[in-house]
Amino acid sequence: MAEPARAPVLVIGIGNELRGDDGAGVQVARRLRAAAADDVEISIHQGEPAGLIETWRGRESAVIVDAMRSGVPPGTIRRIDASSDPLPGWLSGSSSTHALGLHEAIELARTLERLPARLIVYAVEGRCFETGAELSAAVRARIPQLVSMVLEETRH
Repeated sequence: MAEPARAPVLVIGIGNELRGDDGAGVQVARRLRAAAADDVEISIHQGEPAGLIETWRGRESAVIVDAMRSGVPPGTIRRIDASSDPLPGWLSGSSSTHALGLHEAIELARTLERLPARLIVYAVEGRCFETGAELSAAVRARIPQLVSMVLEETRH
């Protein structure tokens, strides 16, 4: 039996909504579901980052949205093209509570030659990652801009 056709572009919102700003990627993905074109698939990933390798399997283009902790002011948005170059070292200290973070999952996929041809990461600097916290005001204010940026990215 043939596998059903999949959208050419996959957007993955990563995070845990129960940990404050860590839920930013999930919030962006939820908003994108109502706004994205039919040729864009939206996915929410709240599990182990290593599972991303299977999520983007066979995709030519993927966009990831996640929170980060890099020391820049909360609400700062960074766009990283992870297609051909390793992610910057500052992203290795992401907000993940898992054994393998986003940085490591991407680099493992690169080593295994399981990375999409085009992989873009949008990361927003978080302020609060405490269990039970809500999105901080700085991150909440940037969600609409992230949605717009990712929508524009999916059109290319």
